[in-house]
Amino acid sequence: SGLIIYIGKASSLKKRVSSYFQKRETDAKTRVLVKALRDIECIITDSEVEALILESTLIKKHRPKYNIRLKDDKRYPYIAVTLGDDYPRVTYTRTIRTDGTRYFGPFTDARAAKNTVALINSIFKLKTCTRVLPLTGNERPCLNRQINKCSGVCQGSFSSEEYLAIIESVVSFLEGRIAPVVANLGELMKHYSSARNYERAAEIRDMLFDIQKVSETQKVHVPIGMDQDYIGVATFGNEGILVLFEFRGGVLLGRKISVYENAQYATQDEIIGDFIPVYYQNADVPHRIITSIHIPDRALLEGFLSGKSGRKVSIVPPRTRDDRGLISLILKNIAVIAAERHASRENRDTARGLDELQSLLDLDAPPALIECFDISNLAGADAVASMVAFRDGRPHRAAYRRYRIRGYESPDDPGMIHEAVARRMQYLVNEGLELPDLIVVDGGRTQLARALEAARNFIGTVRVISLAKRFEEIYSDPMRPPLKLPDGAPALRILTAIRDEAHRFAVAYHRKLRSSRTRRSSLDDLPIGARSKVSLLAHFKSIDAIRNATVEELEGAPGIGVKTAKKVFDAFH
Repeated sequence: SGLIIYIGKASSLKKRVSSYFQKRETDAKTRVLVKALRDIECIITDSEVEALILESTLIKKHRPKYNIRLKDDKRYPYIAVTLGDDYPRVTYTRTIRTDGTRYFGPFTDARAAKNTVALINSIFKLKTCTRVLPLTGNERPCLNRQINKCSGVCQGSFSSEEYLAIIESVVSFLEGRIAPVVANLGELMKHYSSARNYERAAEIRDMLFDIQKVSETQKVHVPIGMDQDYIGVATFGNEGILVLFEFRGGVLLGRKISVYENAQYATQDEIIGDFIPVYYQNADVPHRIITSIHIPDRALLEGFLSGKSGRKVSIVPPRTRDDRGLISLILKNIAVIAAERHASRENRDTARGLDELQSLLDLDAPPALIECFDISNLAGADAVASMVAFRDGRPHRAAYRRYRIRGYESPDDPGMIHEAVARRMQYLVNEGLELPDLIVVDGGRTQLARALEAARNFIGTVRVISLAKRFEEIYSDPMRPPLKLPDGAPALRILTAIRDEAHRFAVAYHRKLRSSRTRRSSLDDLPIGARSKVSLLAHFKSIDAIRNATVEELEGAPGIGVKTAKKVFDAFH
């Protein structure tokens, strides 16, 4: 069909292609890719750096199935300084033009970019309007000037040269180099003071105060005061998460997050290796990049970045204690991000599942409160029922209840379900508590029929269904065939989750009662006093340990003499 499924670069095309067809064990991506391929095309470039750039461009254009790729691939926001203008402005943009504008970014957090633009314009009182300067004689200054949010360059308050000096400070500020900003503005303030222009000197003083206040809030510093980025990555199933910490002048400017799909086909070094040329195509290139893992293509990537920035750029794994600490911090960030994304997916799946249940069971609304019942017994002995509740598709443990079955001494799961549901409904009515939107019982049509009998006074208010384990069939009416949902359906996942939780809760209670009864009856049968029984249990910790002890070992328990020890031994043997 001509569909491009994978794009890759190679310094030796023969070695790269032949590696896909080796008889030795290959990775999962290669095995799947080889089965799907029908043809191979190649493009020759003059250098490995050109190949790297071309690979990045083609992957972005064609989005092949077996290449890892950045999710939500869109135009990320940048902060633009329009240096090509006579009076440059600082703006928020998603469009990159080759008109002399200096771009800072990309930002993965649009709000952060907008807030930074607002902060800079507020501190430096820059021109934000698009008017052509100088103004004509009959034009009035903009509203920002009237409310003192603009320095009023349109009124000649600053010469073009003075305004450009402030813009230089803005660029340094965006690069994270606070010290030269303070120095430059300090010199400008002295200049205005010497010229007795105290109003302008006061404006510069206020700028300095605001900048220092902003810089004081910066708490994270890289140990070496140079420009460097820290990159960490981790994979979770088919998803890879990469986080970058950007340091400029030793100060943390921000965090950038990239999420990749098809990550199960890639190693961590491949993810970072693919990220670097794409990201730094437009982003500011630091002197040093510290990565969480060694990058095999390091020399190639260093050459690409050095050529782009016009200076030496190094890519290294963490070598110092401080570097390792920052990479560790990044990996902790990634773990939190992964957990948040997992929870977000679960929330979406849960909401979808509740909507499916509403549609499947013809409910008025998605069931907000679901209660599920299960029975556990051994030939009728120690029979118990459990009731677990899910609120909005999540366990609501405060509402869990356990019941000791009173009306049955022989196995009768449907009858026991009837008793548990009836007792629960009666309690809710007596206490004036919230009724569930849906009751689920473990079992088939017989269990459903008995549960419906127990809840007959609430039919129309409370919907009752059963879920049979063997084929995960849903019975909504004892007289009709069961419903069968596809494996993995969100609604079925909710039902099986609450059924399994009810089963776990019931079995745990049954085992507790049975263990207590067994221990109690074994001790009660011993022909010794109560104090001796307590001493033995405290010393040996369990009935089995007492049963397996020798006479001499039994004598070792406090207060147990040879006669008592022999009685206990004889009772068990």
